[in-house]
Amino acid sequence: MKRLFFLSLLLVFSVSSIAQYQYFQNFDTLSYGDYIGVEDPHWTTWSNNPGSVEDARVDTVQSFSPNNSIYFMSTSTNGGPQDAVLEFGNEYNTGLFEFEITLFITPGKGAYMNFQAETTIGNTWALDFNFIQDSTMYLNDQNYLYVMSQYPVGQWFRLQFNIDLNANIWKVYLDSVLIGTFQNDANQIASLDIFPLCQSSFGGNGQSEFWVDDIGFTHTPYNLPPENAALYNLGWKQATISGLDNVPVVEIRNLGTATITDFDVVVDYNGMQLTKSVTGVTIPSLATYAFEVDPGFTINASATTIAASVVAVNGTPGDDDSSDDSKSINFIPVVPAPGKVVIVEEATGTWCGWCPRGAVAMEFLARDYQGLAQGIAVHNNDPMTVKPYDDGLNTIISGYPSATVNREADIDPSAIFAPINERITEPPTAWLSNGASYDAATDTLQVSLKTKFDAAANSSWKVACVLIEDGVTGTAAGYGQANYYSGGSNGDLVMPDGTNWANLPSTVPASQMVFNDVARAISPGFTGYGAAFPATVNPNDSFVFNFSFAVEPGWDTANMHIVGMLIKPNGRIDNGSSSSVSEALENGFEPGLQIVGMESLAGPDFYMKVFPNPAVRNEIVALNLYTTDKKAEVIIRDINGKVISINSYTTAKGNNKLLLETTRMVAGTYLVQVITENKSETHRLIVVGR
Repeated sequence: MKRLFFLSLLLVFSVSSIAQYQYFQNFDTLSYGDYIGVEDPHWTTWSNNPGSVEDARVDTVQSFSPNNSIYFMSTSTNGGPQDAVLEFGNEYNTGLFEFEITLFITPGKGAYMNFQAETTIGNTWALDFNFIQDSTMYLNDQNYLYVMSQYPVGQWFRLQFNIDLNANIWKVYLDSVLIGTFQNDANQIASLDIFPLCQSSFGGNGQSEFWVDDIGFTHTPYNLPPENAALYNLGWKQATISGLDNVPVVEIRNLGTATITDFDVVVDYNGMQLTKSVTGVTIPSLATYAFEVDPGFTINASATTIAASVVAVNGTPGDDDSSDDSKSINFIPVVPAPGKVVIVEEATGTWCGWCPRGAVAMEFLARDYQGLAQGIAVHNNDPMTVKPYDDGLNTIISGYPSATVNREADIDPSAIFAPINERITEPPTAWLSNGASYDAATDTLQVSLKTKFDAAANSSWKVACVLIEDGVTGTAAGYGQANYYSGGSNGDLVMPDGTNWANLPSTVPASQMVFNDVARAISPGFTGYGAAFPATVNPNDSFVFNFSFAVEPGWDTANMHIVGMLIKPNGRIDNGSSSSVSEALENGFEPGLQIVGMESLAGPDFYMKVFPNPAVRNEIVALNLYTTDKKAEVIIRDINGKVISINSYTTAKGNNKLLLETTRMVAGTYLVQVITENKSETHRLIVVGR
């Protein structure tokens, strides 16, 4: 799952500047038009086809050191076809690696390249370089945005890397000025791939043109001492949200020849220390070992540095190389605005093999934000579908899986975290709180949603209320989840509990699936209630709205949450509320403006759902009917069209629960048709034997 966060390190030691190179190429001994992959054995192409359209050619239009360079250009939004590769001769993961490259990027155009971590190209990207036409440069991998900086447009500039692979500290310079220091998830380097591209996902315009000159690298090996534990990685288990508890994660690397069996680590944060003693482990030479340092700390808005040190190895203080024993990192805590709850709506379906990506994102959201952001899984074309909600969300998404944060841009579910971090810091126009009462005799949940305004609003603002449920299961085939990650060919997809979708079957059986954050009902509709507020709403004004929900058989209110929404005039969500049903019941129900069943009800005026479906013979089936009409006729036919029963009902505006008997039905498929004064809809009902 792609999650881009800013990360920087405070170094605990210094490293030397760029020195003499084992390899250096300024292209000046070559001739105009030469293919670099043909003339220089260090170069090849992505497909190992020097001299082809993938190769780069020597050019004289621009050069940093007279008179030659190599030229890259593409007008394709997908980049290429050039794809030149400079091989470093090995896979380096220890010692010091130093690299520099000089670039000229045409104004209004962009550029792209990447470090490959393995000699087999295409297995692991160690670092991406994205140069966008607005002069912004991004250095990132699939998980983190490490460095964002500005580069000179229309002139030559030099990038230098000083990479301590032992301690996993990557330093990058632009024209000899340090612009970033970070620890890299890959921490291995084997080649440089240069590919003309200006990526749209970073704001690029799809147009790239640039020249490369004066490129070189060197590697200084590291001789392993007998005993050396390096502080390899340091970070947090969760997103760093001010006010929430978090746990440091430390990774040790054995950079000695002797096996490490025990060690002590001290972690410092915000004036407090935690010591972790690890014993009974077996960490062979060059292997790593990651662990959490419990119980962790509460993130403080003003405390931006965490540090850790290895203080004992194999029963003795210190080790044979103290230069890599300590590390500290700077981070930027996210400081939520008081009263703010961000709403994330995920478009998903059990038929969608890519949709497990959304399920993973929602689980990380629940773990990391602890109620400050609420996810809602809106299902499509499966047994958990709520048609009015699904239809509404489909007006703002382009496909599956998709997600929206406060109903803003349609994005991939894996990309929700950066916009959540932005929206969570914005003060809400009003605070929302939930109350409730429950009538067991009628299975009716009454919800009160209170809005207390901090800023002015008007009659164009709206409210809506959603019920969601965790722990949803089912036995029908439609509850089995398609899984394109099965087998690992599309990479790993790991849940917070360690479950990897790559290890699950291509269709995960219904018996193995548990669905969380499932949307069960939305009232009055996707766009909200349009007559909620007066023409002028002033700060400190409060309004209470009442919503009525018919709790269907099979719903477990102990696992349900009530989600309120305050919707802006432009359709975006300003703020939300989230509470369990039990929490809302403890808060109590507050009478207010009744939304469900009113003349001015927004949303569809007809909706039916048959439950349970499949049903067991001799079981009472509930037909939940939402209508504004006064009469309804229910006709049940077998699959051949033969009428089994006809019943007429007097209905009220809003939700109606009609009971259907299956006593005279044999196992099979039936058609349940509901005809009102203005509407007709037919659903399939499957009846099974006991």
